[in-house]
Amino acid sequence: MSEAFPREVRLLRRRDFLEVQERGKKVTAGPLVGLVVASPDGKSRLGLTVSSKVGTAVVRNAVRRRLRELFRKRRDRWPGGMHLVVVARPSAREASFAALERAADALLTALEKSLR
Repeated sequence: MSEAFPREVRLLRRRDFLEVQERGKKVTAGPLVGLVVASPDGKSRLGLTVSSKVGTAVVRNAVRRRLRELFRKRRDRWPGGMHLVVVARPSAREASFAALERAADALLTALEKSLR
């Protein structure tokens, strides 16, 4: 599998994010909240949300980069045919990379269980 994180696997449009947030199944794991809904075209896509509650733009971008890397490396564990939105809670600001890694693994495991 390629190491890239191309546009085809990312949620980019506001309406896609809103649909997942309105209709999605919610799972939490530490500083992360995951919302998942079936994809209309059957392709898995990921969206990341890091609100201003997390911190300044510099902090939000750092958290977003960490999360993007974590979920890019775990692309084989994404729920198949689903749109997944990961929301960072304010506690993600202080979380170490290792703590975010554990939270990402726990979130994906919880999503797998909830979709069975």
